[in-house]
Amino acid sequence: MFTHDDLIGDIEFLRTVVDLSEAATIILDNSGLVIFVNKRLEQVTGHTATEIEGIKSWKDFILSEDQEDFQLYLQMSRLGNDEGDRHIEVRFHDKEEKILTGLITAHHIAAKNLNLISLVDISEQKEYEQQLKHAKEAAENSERLKAAFLANMSHEIRTPINSIVGFADLLRLEGLSEEKRNLYLNQVVHGSRDLLLLIEKIITISRLDSGQLKISNREFDLNARLADIAQKAREELINRGKTQIEFNYEPGVKEKEFYIFGDPIRLSEVISNLIENAIKFTQSGRIELGYYFLDQDTGDQEGESIIFYVKDSGVGIDKSKKKVVFDRFVKIIEEEETIYKGAGLGLSICKEIVSLFGGNIWVESTRGNGSRFYFSYPLGIQKKSKYPEAEQESEGRNSLDWSNREILIAEDIESNYLYIKELLSPTNVKMLRARDGLEAVDLFNSNPGIDLVIMDILMPGMDGHEATIEIRKIKPDIPVIAQSAFTFEGDIQNGLYAGCFNDYIMKPYSRKVLLAVINKHFSEE
Repeated sequence: MFTHDDLIGDIEFLRTVVDLSEAATIILDNSGLVIFVNKRLEQVTGHTATEIEGIKSWKDFILSEDQEDFQLYLQMSRLGNDEGDRHIEVRFHDKEEKILTGLITAHHIAAKNLNLISLVDISEQKEYEQQLKHAKEAAENSERLKAAFLANMSHEIRTPINSIVGFADLLRLEGLSEEKRNLYLNQVVHGSRDLLLLIEKIITISRLDSGQLKISNREFDLNARLADIAQKAREELINRGKTQIEFNYEPGVKEKEFYIFGDPIRLSEVISNLIENAIKFTQSGRIELGYYFLDQDTGDQEGESIIFYVKDSGVGIDKSKKKVVFDRFVKIIEEEETIYKGAGLGLSICKEIVSLFGGNIWVESTRGNGSRFYFSYPLGIQKKSKYPEAEQESEGRNSLDWSNREILIAEDIESNYLYIKELLSPTNVKMLRARDGLEAVDLFNSNPGIDLVIMDILMPGMDGHEATIEIRKIKPDIPVIAQSAFTFEGDIQNGLYAGCFNDYIMKPYSRKVLLAVINKHFSEE
């Protein structure tokens, strides 16, 4: 029969029992030298018993920052009171120098002057707790930013609306001078543009978050597009009363036309946001837009990256803020920057769109010495234009004579049709109007002289896509230009690639854009 005395005398049996424990066991002598460890400690630390026992001190494992607390804990355990039985958390190294966290309970064996240490590895639990803490902080921060964002949006939206409604109401006054009437009209137009830009940014952020923003490549004239952006920037400087600021555009390719494959809408969005930021923070001096090639020595531009830049002589950025300048809503939480209007979305949109391009964006700046924003853009194949000045503005309001042309306009909204009608009236073109897709098909079928169709996509009953399919059954080669308020350009381009629409224009659009697109297809004939 196995007795108590036999159990006490069987050291190997006791070692086996200790080895079966889920806790790592360590016995330290009075100097802190490790004289015994069980199998669980070997598993936790990666060290074998022969590498530890009689060789290593507890100081060889525990982080220096936790050693003082651990030493104090051992001293308390020697007192033999209740405080000596409590737990303590310490961080320690394993054999691979990985930092782990252990929950330790110490007992002093007075008869042998030894310290019995029981250690439970709680590293995964601590990591999970840290993840929960970070998630909680992120959620709280997100809620704080959302609250600040909504409050700021309320201000940013109400400001242009107040201008639009207020000055539109003033236009009703009788006896207004021509000067005041023009002033009020300009304020309505500027307020409308500011509101549209804000709404577009909110939509872009929403689409980025939902993964719906896609890059759609097509051929476009880079120089013409940048020249147009530069001209709009100069106009914006005038509108903001910053005529003392000089705006320069420096094309990397000096030829008038430089065609590449890419996403002109998203590229323009990034550059326009950078310019908007430069105008906002620059009070005098100059702003410069340009681009160059990453490697200009080879002479072969195909397959290279273009580096675009926007430089300004504005207030600059503190070194401490460079890392967060592309984060969302940074402007909102930077109290000293609240004198500048804006939602704090523009630069974050730039960063995320550039990432979709496969490029990088960065800033070089010091406080008081302006900022220089750069981003890389992978370059596709480029070639000369096959259309004569397709995106260039018409030379005069009455320079186009389409009196021998007939256009079908499918548009269900009365105000939208009246806008198109006013834009096209100076060209003397004959216009037919359909209020839905079914009427568009009927009108096209009964008017064989129609040269081109402007087709709204969303209409009651039969939509623009279905109507275009039916029209092509009558005349397959008729040019059909889609017009839509959708910002989902990729969806429209899918229609283009499928052979449904020949071209498209995004609402809102200007007379220049409408006439250029129509003229392009008339010129092809």
